[in-house]
Amino acid sequence: MSEVFAVAFAVLAAGAIILTLNVLLLGGHINFFQSLSLLGYCLFPLDVGALICMLKDNAVLKIVAVVVTLAWSSWAAYPFMSAAVNPRRKALALYPVFLMYISVGFLIIAID
Repeated sequence: MSEVFAVAFAVLAAGAIILTLNVLLLGGHINFFQSLSLLGYCLFPLDVGALICMLKDNAVLKIVAVVVTLAWSSWAAYPFMSAAVNPRRKALALYPVFLMYISVGFLIIAID
């Protein structure tokens, strides 16, 4: 169980640093509270998906839960990232967020 925590913590910590640097390099502005909102509020749906996957051991249910909660998390992150960067650069800012959420989704599916 400690390996699972270590991997999840490392992915989220590296993701937070990369996402913040990405927004800053795109000429946007992001403050500490927006970073926390992006990681806390927007990862909550994936937490719900992880809880569902812990309770049920059906592979199809896991995939469906992760896909639905991944879409929910991405939809929740859109306003935070849209407000932080130039409207022409939204896709460049949202792409790494989506990749981080996909990696968390794969961790949810892979870990028993």
